[in-house]
Order: sequence, then C-alpha cells, then structure tokens
Amino acid sequence: MGSGVCRVQPDSRWVLRAAARDEGLWQAAQSALGGKRGTFEKVAQPWVTLAVGSGSTANFPTGPNQPRWASDPEGYRLTVETNGLVILAATAQGAFYGLQTLEQLWEESAEGRLCPVVDIEDWPAMRFRGAHWFPSASGVPMHQKLIRNVFGAFKLNRSVIQCEAAQWDKHPEITAPNAVSKADLRRLVATGRGCFLEPIPLVNVPGHAEWIFRNGSNLDFAEDPQTPYAYCVNHPKSFAFIQDVLNECLPVFESKYCHIGHDEVTMRGRFPSPECPRCKGATTTELVVKHANRLNEWLNERGVESMVWGDMLLGPGEAKDATHAKTLADARARREAISRKVIIVDWHYAASADASSLELLRKEGFRVVAASWYTPANIHHLAQAALATGAEGLLQTTWMGYFPDEQAMKTQLQQFTAFVLAAEYAWSGRKEPPAQLGYDAKEVFLKAYNRPRSIGAPGAGG
Repeated sequence: MGSGVCRVQPDSRWVLRAAARDEGLWQAAQSALGGKRGTFEKVAQPWVTLAVGSGSTANFPTGPNQPRWASDPEGYRLTVETNGLVILAATAQGAFYGLQTLEQLWEESAEGRLCPVVDIEDWPAMRFRGAHWFPSASGVPMHQKLIRNVFGAFKLNRSVIQCEAAQWDKHPEITAPNAVSKADLRRLVATGRGCFLEPIPLVNVPGHAEWIFRNGSNLDFAEDPQTPYAYCVNHPKSFAFIQDVLNECLPVFESKYCHIGHDEVTMRGRFPSPECPRCKGATTTELVVKHANRLNEWLNERGVESMVWGDMLLGPGEAKDATHAKTLADARARREAISRKVIIVDWHYAASADASSLELLRKEGFRVVAASWYTPANIHHLAQAALATGAEGLLQTTWMGYFPDEQAMKTQLQQFTAFVLAAEYAWSGRKEPPAQLGYDAKEVFLKAYNRPRSIGAPGAGG
C-alpha cells in the first residue's frame, strides 16, 4: 500500500496494448473503468499492458529470473499511482484478473471513482477454480449475472454445467417443461468464455439417469425397470443414446473436457440387476469400470478428456464421506482398472473433510480435483487439503434441483454465497478459517451479484 489515491478524471482515457484485442478483456476494461473511452494499440510484444492516465511506464520483466506473476499465464501486476494506473500481464486472462481486483478497490465519491495507491503482484494458488451448476430455461438471466458478476469477478476459471436435461433434438421424449434450450446453453457458454471460464459439460451416467427415463421413456434399457435410475451399460441402446446426446452437447461447448458422472451408481434400484440378461453374473466393479473406460476412449478419440466423480472408487475408511465402494477390495480393483486418463473429481461434503482420499488418488497416478459444497468449514478444509496434496484445484458444487432460477436461489442463498469462499481459497490459498477472512461472504456475494456490470457481453461494441 502507498499513500494517496488515484482519481479517474472525467476526460480520462485508457489504452490497451497487445498483439490482438481480446473482446472479453476489452469489455472488462470498459466496465472496470466506468465506461471511459479506450484505445487499442497493436504491438509486437507478447504480453499485455493496460494503462490509464500518466502513471509511470512499467516494463514487463522478461528473462530467466521473471517474478512469479509474470511467468504465470493467469498472473498480473497492478500498479496504482496518484496520476494513473498500469496493469501488466503475460496474457489477456491475467490482465482480466487484474481488472477484477481493480473493480474491488474502487471507492465511489462525490469526485468520482477513487482507487488507493497500491502495487499488487498476484497469481492463483490453484490452476482449476470451478463452479458447478444446473441451467434451466427460467434461470438463464440469473446465470448470466452469476457468470459476469460472481464467477468471473472472483477469478473462477472453470464452469461445470450439468446439462443432461437440456432440450436435445434427437430425444424430444425426455424434454422437461423448464429444460434449457441449446440456443440458451450456447449463450451461457459464450458469456462464460467472455469471462475466461472454460465451459465443461456434465452429462451424468450410468446412474442418476432419471432424466433418460422421464415421461416413461427408454425403459427398455433401464438396468432395473422397476426403479429406473441407472441404465444397462451392456445394452446397445444405452451407448447409442449417450452418443446421441454427446454429439449434440460437445459442439455447443467446444471444451477440452467432459464430465460423465459415474457417481452413486448403486444408490437406487438394483445394479447389476439379477433379472438383466446382459449383466447377469457381472459385478458392479466390472460394469462401472467398463463403461467409464469405454466412454473415456470415445471422448478421447474426439480430443476431449473425461472427468468422473470419485465416490465409486473409494471404500470404507478411505475418506470421511463419499466412499461408495462396498469393500476396500472393490475400491482398489476399480482404481486399478480405470484409465489414468480419466480426471477424478473427488467430492466430500463433510465439514471435517481431509486430504486422505486426495492423497490416495494422487499417489495412484490420477489427476484430481477436489469438490466441496456450501458449508464454510467444508470449503475451507477441502481447499487446504487440495493445496497440501497438489490437487489440480477446487470445484464448488450446487445441489438445489435440476432447474433452478433466481427464486430458488433466494431459498438456498447459502449455496451461492459459498462461491465467494471457494473462489477466495482457490485463488489466494489463504489458510485462515472463514470467520477470520475479514468479510461476510453473504454481503460480498449480494453486493457483487446485484452490481450492474458489462463484462462478458459477447459482441458488445467499443
């Protein structure tokens, strides 16, 4: 911290210098700088500079002894002086995050926007910082605001969208009344990309597949037709069905990743069912591993990496919760047989969640992302565990129905204020418990969510 403040004068202009103008960064600059006029200057330098006023000219450090912020693709340096400010970053994404910090520093006054004099060098503690959510037709406006005002503003960089219940052209028989359309799904994906969030589709199979059997449909390939919850992984129609859905879904997202569920497969009904002629004599382990590996290989052939939930790979005592292999022998057999190309999303929602399963999965050669829910203690403990074990990052999940909207958000606000804490720990790596962070996550969330912003608006001019 320095002394004094920087005032953005009414006639102030800003300039963005880079090899190419990134639209998401441009829109973020317009928002963070209060609609002031900007200019883009194309330069040969590989880094990004964004300057306002006549602050000191800052040179981007190059060479083998670069500081951490300069060598990190998401890092930045924000220098604010009384006569101007400069953001330096190796990439447009890093500069975008510098602008989000600037947004948090602004103070409104009768003289206009003020920013304290400060010099910040910043980069993320975790590479994967994600938000998991369900889209709906009525929830599109809410999620547009969440993406721009919360996810992007607090530097999350992955958006795991559980979209299996969207409106799919090849299977209109499963369409629900409030299912999101592909056009709206594309809008949400585009908004996320404008805020540097990698969109990742989540299509949950073979369990939690009630969406496939909606309206009494597709019961011919349900594993247990009396309790249509999981599909028969050996039935040719089940793989053809999921191929249909993914062939529509993947082009909407154009993502490097796809989450294919595989959690709580035995939670309801019989899996395997003794009455299923295709699965008779098979074990749960054989069926789950076979299907995950087959679907992973199919995705890999299309240049997409797969992700699965981790609970079916853990047995009694291997974590505080979410250990859904019946025996340790089952868990070990599944971990041994499943492809190491599959990324494991290891969810644990106990307040006392620890590093045991993350460490185990990492030691056995898996790439791992920790996944938390809304309890502040759970988010804090699991984030610390992810950092301690070298996990790829943290995914903050929401579970409040398949078709949420703003009305549902108001009844489950704690699930949304949790995004603030998850973003904090995933970016900063702070070790203090939530009560010692110095702010109220609910107040921060509501202020951010309700603030007018323009970032991530595809196609906006400037």
